[in-house]
Amino acid sequence: MNVIAWLLRLLFFLAVLWFALKNTMPVSVRLSENLAWDGVPLVVVMLGCLLLGMLLGALALAPRLYRLHRRAAAADSGRQRARAAPAAPAEVGGDRLASVARRAGAVAELDAGDGGSAAPRR
Repeated sequence: MNVIAWLLRLLFFLAVLWFALKNTMPVSVRLSENLAWDGVPLVVVMLGCLLLGMLLGALALAPRLYRLHRRAAAADSGRQRARAAPAAPAEVGGDRLASVARRAGAVAELDAGDGGSAAPRR
């Protein structure tokens, strides 16, 4: 996918370069009635417009990119805090299974003092 993106960029660059080289004649650039430049190469005008468009597009995206960056930083700090929180000690083997079964109501409490018999406590 990365190769396709670079090929599209190269194709766009070559198209703009070809178009610019085919249009090198001098033109008049008029910003107002009093402000005008005569004899400016069309290549300069085209590349200037392209750069101006890229700059305006970047400025339009800047607030959204800043907001997304802040959200990503907040999510990352929340993840860091969750990792730093002390975890409950893990139960080993059958103890864990027994505690899950007790919480689900499938098994009653077992008496530990009767020699290991499986008689439920009432």
